[in-house]
Amino acid sequence: MANEAVKVEGPYEVHNFTVAEGTGITQNTLCKLTDPRTASASDGANVFAGIAATEKVASNGKVELGLYTTGTFVLTAAAGASITAGMPVVLSGANLIVQAVAADLLTGAVIGKAKESIASSTTGEVTLGAFA
Repeated sequence: MANEAVKVEGPYEVHNFTVAEGTGITQNTLCKLTDPRTASASDGANVFAGIAATEKVASNGKVELGLYTTGTFVLTAAAGASITAGMPVVLSGANLIVQAVAADLLTGAVIGKAKESIASSTTGEVTLGAFA
């Protein structure tokens, strides 16, 4: 996987989520949420669960993974996306983010707030849960 999150500043909160036993998830991968309290690697414009705190090895018998749900991380903007400092952001592909639009606020898709402007395909700091 590429574009994994990089920890910058806490406080960090980690919560356990159910994950597929046969699937691997690289540490610091942005994960999507499905019901009930289940997470997997984000692959598009998904509802955010958190960021993998450790690596989940495929077929290792484990079905729980801790995810960071708060903290500040360096994240990567999707190609063609331009994010303005102070604006809310959402998932947009594997380990990618874009600036949120009004509908994202209504659907609960917002993952946090950009702490700086982030140009297309570059990285910048985002605080998780800033709108939670």
